[in-house]
Amino acid sequence: MSRSLFWADQRIIALAAALRALPDWAETTRYIEAGIRFHCDDGAAHFKLSGGETKIVLAADEIAGVTVTASTADWERVASGQIDWFQAATSGAISVMGDTVFVLRNVKIFWLAFKALAMSANAPTAQGPYSPPFFKRGEPTIGHYIEVAGGDVYYEEAGSGPAILCLHAACQDTLMYRHVLAGLSDEFRVIAVDAPGHGKSQMPQAGPLRDIAALAVFHEQVIDRLALDRPVIVGCSMAGNAVLALAARLPAGYAAVISAEGADFTPGLDRLTLDMMLLNGQQRLECYAQSLTGKRTPPGRAADVIRQIRRALPEVMQADLGAYSGFDMRDDMADITASVLLIRGTDDWLVSDEQVTATASRIANSRVALLEGTGHYPMIENPVEFNDAVRRFLHNLGIKGG
Repeated sequence: MSRSLFWADQRIIALAAALRALPDWAETTRYIEAGIRFHCDDGAAHFKLSGGETKIVLAADEIAGVTVTASTADWERVASGQIDWFQAATSGAISVMGDTVFVLRNVKIFWLAFKALAMSANAPTAQGPYSPPFFKRGEPTIGHYIEVAGGDVYYEEAGSGPAILCLHAACQDTLMYRHVLAGLSDEFRVIAVDAPGHGKSQMPQAGPLRDIAALAVFHEQVIDRLALDRPVIVGCSMAGNAVLALAARLPAGYAAVISAEGADFTPGLDRLTLDMMLLNGQQRLECYAQSLTGKRTPPGRAADVIRQIRRALPEVMQADLGAYSGFDMRDDMADITASVLLIRGTDDWLVSDEQVTATASRIANSRVALLEGTGHYPMIENPVEFNDAVRRFLHNLGIKGG
C-alpha cells in the first residue's frame, strides 16, 4: 500500500482556503509580489502572492522566490500544531532557500502560513484552563525620575517594607511589572525601573546598552542612587540573565534573587536576524511574542504581551536581543551566595527545562518553580501564580513585610 503524500492536492487546497480566511492575511500580503514553495521529500506546494491575492500554482517553474523545506515528519508536526514557524526555524526543522532577507523582512507571512496549515489540518486548539483572574490589591503605584550616569531614568514604586527591584525583559519596560507592583505592594516596597532607552527613560547619547555587563552596571547605579540595602532583585528573560550576573558580581549585595525565564547560558541570534530588527522589528516581535505565550494565557493578557513588546524602538530591539544572545556566565554561578529562585513557564520553548536545570545545578542555594501552561512573560501572562511563587519564596527565607 502506498502512503499518501503530505502535499496532496486536498491539503494544498485546504491550506489556500485557510490562508484566505485568516483576518490578517490579505492585509499582510497586500503589497507583496512573490512566490512561495513549501517542499518535503515527497512533494511540494506552490503559491503565488500578488496584491493580497493567494493563488495555487501548478507548475513550479511559474514562480520564483522562496522555498521552505522540511522533512515530512516535521511538516506533520506543523500540521498537528506541535511547532510553529519560530520553533521550527530555531530548532533547524526547516531550511530556507532563495531570498532569505525577504523572509526575515516579511516574517509574518510565514508565521501566518504555518498557523493556517495547522488550522487546515484541524490541529487541536483547546486552551486552558486559563490562569486565574487578577484582582489588584496593595498600594498605589507612583512614578519618579532620577538621574543615573547623567541621564534621566524613570522608575515606579508601590508599597513599603523589604525592597524588591524589578528588571524588565528585552524590548519591554516597567509596564510588564504593573501586576507585580499591584500584587506584592501590600507587603513589600516594589520598584520597577525602565532601562536606558526603554519606556520613559532617556536614551544614552551613545545609544542603548548592548551587553548584560553594561545592564548590570546600570542597575548597580540605580540601587546606589535609591540607597537600597540588599534588595531582592527580580528579572525576566534578558534581565533574568542580568540578575544572575548581578548576584555573581556582588555576592553579598542581595537578600534574594529571582530569575524568571533566565539562564546562565543563552545561545544567540545570528547577525542578519539582529540587523533585520532595524527594518521590521515590530512585525517580527509581534509574531515571536505569540509563539512564546503559554496556552493558559487569557487572550487579553496575550494581547498585552504583544502591545507592550512592540513599543520598543528598533535600535533597542537589536541591542537587547544582541545582549541576550551569546550570554554565558556558567563559570561564574559558583560565586553566587544569595538564595536564587528560577521561575520557568512550561510553555516557554526559548528557555528550556534543560537550561534552567543546568543553571540551578551551578548555583549552591537555588530552586526551580514551574508555572504550568505559562510562557516567556509570566508576570504578564500569569501574575497571580507568579506573585504567589515570589511571595512563598521570600517568606521561606524569612523576608516578610511588617
